[in-house]
Amino acid sequence: MSFPASPPVPADTPPTSAPRRRPRAPAAPRRVLLIALAAGVAVALLTLLLLPLLPHRSATGASVEGDPGLAADVEAALDPAQVQGLAVARFDNDDPDAAEWVFAGTADGSTPVGPDTPFETASVVKVLTGMLLADMVERGETSPDRTLAEVFPDMDFADPEVASITLEELATHHAGLVTETETGAGSLLAVVQADMYRWARDPLEFVAGTTSFGRGSYQYSNAGYAVLGEALATEAGIDRADLLRERILEPLGMDSTVALADGVPEGGAGPHGEAGARIQDWRNTDYAAAGIAVWSTPEDLTRLMAAVAREEAPGLASLEPVRERVDPALPGAAPEGLDMGLGWHLLEVPDVGEVSWHSGGTLGSRSMIATDGERSVVIMANSFGVEAPALGFALLGEDPEPVPSVRTAPVQLVLTVSLSLLAPTLLFALALRRRTLITQRPLDRMRIVSLGLGSLAWLLYILRNGAWSVVPPAVWAAGVALAVAGLALGVWQWRRVPVEAGRFRWLHVTVFVFSTLFSLTLAGLSGWSLLTTW
Repeated sequence: MSFPASPPVPADTPPTSAPRRRPRAPAAPRRVLLIALAAGVAVALLTLLLLPLLPHRSATGASVEGDPGLAADVEAALDPAQVQGLAVARFDNDDPDAAEWVFAGTADGSTPVGPDTPFETASVVKVLTGMLLADMVERGETSPDRTLAEVFPDMDFADPEVASITLEELATHHAGLVTETETGAGSLLAVVQADMYRWARDPLEFVAGTTSFGRGSYQYSNAGYAVLGEALATEAGIDRADLLRERILEPLGMDSTVALADGVPEGGAGPHGEAGARIQDWRNTDYAAAGIAVWSTPEDLTRLMAAVAREEAPGLASLEPVRERVDPALPGAAPEGLDMGLGWHLLEVPDVGEVSWHSGGTLGSRSMIATDGERSVVIMANSFGVEAPALGFALLGEDPEPVPSVRTAPVQLVLTVSLSLLAPTLLFALALRRRTLITQRPLDRMRIVSLGLGSLAWLLYILRNGAWSVVPPAVWAAGVALAVAGLALGVWQWRRVPVEAGRFRWLHVTVFVFSTLFSLTLAGLSGWSLLTTW
């Protein structure tokens, strides 16, 4: 039996085993491309018009006004480009009623700073908690050697070492309580939000479940001071806020010093990451004894330092050294030669002498109180770039020299530009070329959605966290233009491309799901942060 011969195979016919390449979607007509670009430019111009309404504004160097001598010293020491709003008081301890004052900048971009402007105090409040401990010891209501197990007999401590921590160890940062651990799972979210303590655990819940690390060595701890505040309230049998007000604030006339959980007080100097860049204030009053969510005025802190100078303040024993030449748990965690009182830091400063001081800082506020026994200084600022401790030491000495300033790091500049442009550029290139730039995968609806959401998320994030005092806002607007143009082209292509066109479908779908969830989370948190800051 014979079979018919197979027809010849043309030489240019590819083998049947060769992978088939999906055809590329048709290119958008020039008219559609021009409309997409015009839409991008129009939205970008609109964002430039609206940017002044957002928390980020351009800022110029603030001028220093006030008493000529102090103003000259502040100008000699401080980079005005770092200032959003600033208040400084200085006085001789033998005449605390004759304080010099200077002010610079604004509380909110328009309202001038004054002696009664509320600022976030941050950790300056720790001296008040230390003075409260000293006052209660003097009254016989507690003892520095009292342990947490004695103060909280019903608490079930996970670590016996923590149960034996004393009040004095808490007040001198020798308790071994690592401050970062109390923020729990919310710490990453807090970084995006910029309110580092929004999701921090209740101090007593934290201390019951934590373990001690490096106890006996100096290790600065906000958590330790929050626990100390709860312990003192328990010892006195009075609400923590009422106890501080009755024993410390009212005797000193510090009527404007309050803990707030609902945002910036009226007329307050809201925090700024840098001049012109408004960020979220801190609101967790559970940590008020450590300085979180506490607001005060330059006038109030000057009253405190005047009472210290007159030796009339409650709990003055807190300024006496309790721990000498502290040994930090981690290298570089404390200045060399540092002594500790109850809350107060005691340090021999070159060209000044021994200074009793405490500084404070959030991600957008800086503060400092200090005395060398002859002069005292108070500093409050609502921008992170003001290096308050160095400025305070300089103003106590003669002929202040420029102090180091917190400048925008080059990596921040690179991140600001790249995160403004990278995702929008990838989206626009995908919609224009109908293939991804790197892997050359064809355009599909899943890629339009994932890159569109990614562009939105990163644009919101970098608007919230970018170095916009040095990077022109037009960079962000260019990213918006690319994103809008890319989305417009993607919308035109939507009916012409498949839902999914990945090489490995299971991998493409998995990456799509995770990237979409990440983008929605990042966009939601960044948008929320902008709205709450606004």
